[in-house]
Amino acid sequence: MATYRYLFADLATNAILAELPITGVSFTQQLNTSGTLTGRLLLSGVNAAGLNVANGTIPGRTVVYVDRDGTLVWGGIIWGREYSSTSQTLTFQAREFMSYFERRRIISTQAYTNIDQLDLAQALISNAQGEPYGNIGLLYNQDPASTTTSGNLVTRTYYGYEYKTVFSAVQDLSKQLDGFDYEINVYYDGGNNPARSFNTYYPRVGTDYSSTNATAPVFQLPGNMVEYNYPEDASIAANTIYALGAGSNEGKLIQTATDATKFTDGWALLEDQANYSDITDTTVLAGLAQGQITAVSYPPTTLKVVAPPSQNPVFGTYRVGDEVRIIITDNRFPTTLDAIYRLVALSVTPGEDSPERITLTLTTGTY
Repeated sequence: MATYRYLFADLATNAILAELPITGVSFTQQLNTSGTLTGRLLLSGVNAAGLNVANGTIPGRTVVYVDRDGTLVWGGIIWGREYSSTSQTLTFQAREFMSYFERRRIISTQAYTNIDQLDLAQALISNAQGEPYGNIGLLYNQDPASTTTSGNLVTRTYYGYEYKTVFSAVQDLSKQLDGFDYEINVYYDGGNNPARSFNTYYPRVGTDYSSTNATAPVFQLPGNMVEYNYPEDASIAANTIYALGAGSNEGKLIQTATDATKFTDGWALLEDQANYSDITDTTVLAGLAQGQITAVSYPPTTLKVVAPPSQNPVFGTYRVGDEVRIIITDNRFPTTLDAIYRLVALSVTPGEDSPERITLTLTTGTY
């Protein structure tokens, strides 16, 4: 059974403040956004005796790291906590470090011409950390699998008067046609010191097993899969996207992207819009529209698979962004499903009094 430890540190200095016996923990990792964590601490009796609970869990000021058998598997900022006098428990919520940049704004105009998109992403984060009191100690591309150049040159201007969040600037950049993946990961740097790194990946993070099915991690039912859910949702599907840029009324920039193959396949017209009010360049806007239509032109097939983390493939041998092989034999499919899916999110429940469980969210669509 895996052993979990929970380390609490200061956001600005990364100084360790406490190690707390948290229970009821559940945490998630998600591709190109911020995963979440919830946990609780019983304050009665000896459970919190002599521990730096109050200062170690200040919302917006402190962070929590999750150590699983000596490896950091999650890290993020505590954004909320609540104490219940009835149960004498302190419950807190945290989100991964990218959530910090949802609270940071581009406050002065930044213009970039023919810059590699990965260099631009790093510049956006670096400039935010360069503001007074804005440095949270991120390093860059410390993951050996990360990518420092893509060859895709972009031109962007971010106007200070728009106060665009740094997170949305990076996310919009990554979602354009021929974009990239990114994350802030945590790891031990030189012993027992937690560290944080902003990493970029081109064209994507993770291992592509599409052409080598036999070597991909395999989850199978019957077998090493406990259960699965198979939701299907066309409410997010669109075969025509209207990307709306800067301007107002009749002067608003608009670029349209359409997947005409869906009409020849018999689909009816399904429309949606994407708003990019800070984009003043029609070429940039067209690229964003194409990136969006690629993602939503057909409802992606999604699976939610529950598996024991200690069985092969064990938790830690795969990561968000990897492809895995799914084999399912049951009544949902007329014949055995045997296909490659991409892992886009995972949720872990350490399980103090029950088996450790992991839920993998998998998709065949563009993500």
